[in-house]
Amino acid sequence: MEPPQRYSDSSPPPPARGGRENKLLRRKVPPGAGGGPGPEDAAVDGRKPKFHLNIKTLTDDMLDRFASIRIPGSRKERPPLLQLKQSHSSTDWSSPPADVVEFIPKPLSEREILALFEKMMEDMNLNEDRKTPLREKDFNTKKEMVMQYISTASKAGSLKSSRQITAQEFILELKSGATDERLVTCLESLRVSLTSNPVSWVENFGHEGLGLLLDVLERLVETKPQDRVVKRSQHKIVQCLKAFMNNKYGLERIMGEERSLSLLARAIDPRQTNMMTDVVKLLSAICIVGEENILEKILEALTTAAEERNIDRFSPIVEGLQDNSVQLQVACMQLINALVTSPDDLDFRLHIRNEFMRSGLKEILPQLTCIKNDALDIQLKVFNEHKEEDMIEFSHRLEDIRSELEYPFGKEELNMYKQ
Repeated sequence: MEPPQRYSDSSPPPPARGGRENKLLRRKVPPGAGGGPGPEDAAVDGRKPKFHLNIKTLTDDMLDRFASIRIPGSRKERPPLLQLKQSHSSTDWSSPPADVVEFIPKPLSEREILALFEKMMEDMNLNEDRKTPLREKDFNTKKEMVMQYISTASKAGSLKSSRQITAQEFILELKSGATDERLVTCLESLRVSLTSNPVSWVENFGHEGLGLLLDVLERLVETKPQDRVVKRSQHKIVQCLKAFMNNKYGLERIMGEERSLSLLARAIDPRQTNMMTDVVKLLSAICIVGEENILEKILEALTTAAEERNIDRFSPIVEGLQDNSVQLQVACMQLINALVTSPDDLDFRLHIRNEFMRSGLKEILPQLTCIKNDALDIQLKVFNEHKEEDMIEFSHRLEDIRSELEYPFGKEELNMYKQ
């Protein structure tokens, strides 16, 4: 029997009596900081760790292992942009930072070398766990690494081939308003650049480029009817956003843009299997690593997108589970688990889970268990374990309420009254 729903998503109710007595305050790991929820926290909290993942950092372990933001070995040769004017390359927005673009043979002080060493590690998108052993190296080793880094950066700036494109050129191309195959080629080239270049290149592009990407995505989502080129362009933008947020800067920028979540929610389309797979993976990762109120923002985005289509907000996600693509099924279950397990409040978790069940998940789950796939089996196991755990907690709460009704003054007070 499902508990009644007594509240809205935007304002979950205060924890009811009978909930977890020793529950820790929910800890969201800030972008770029290590130390996600570990086994010790789960033991104190009384709940199983979400997805059984040992999340150490946001940019590497979280996005690689959970949402497959960046897959090693997936780099492709970047195709050239069509009809780009050579005048666009007058401003060099290439990847090396301005302070290390040119190799200066003058001696560097110890302080300057250590500062460049930190900049080098930041530009390499290293998490804190990987920075720590490098910081422990002796000064001479650090100096050699810095000099090699400066030399490499200098060569990268002076030996650019005609096929290498600057961030400024991508920005100008996005401003051109192209919607044909030229836009598809531009976006594919941008995706590879965002994946292969250092963080400083991503930052140079992101100052203005992220807004332009969202502008184009908004225009394409609203385009009716949507032909093959429009659909391909939408997917390419989602892939660019996926590559853009695979670092601390990009993750913060994506979550800082109010319309990014709403546009991603509107891009959920079960008819476009590959794009929907990437979209729900992004939303899953954002839900796990975002700030305290990120769950409410995602639910609001899903609700708004569903109201525009006049459907239940979770229907597209459940419909994705009926697709023939196992990758999409796994991604949808990841998002369902992320949404259901995120709230600390039991009533809120039951509310979201029951809404998914009413949207068709109850009928689909038996079919999913027949599919032989390890990744899908893990997600189904997580769903069932958390469901069972919440039912036990809910039963304990009911037992507490029953005891209160039978002994309104408490057993000790009742015995004293009888005497």
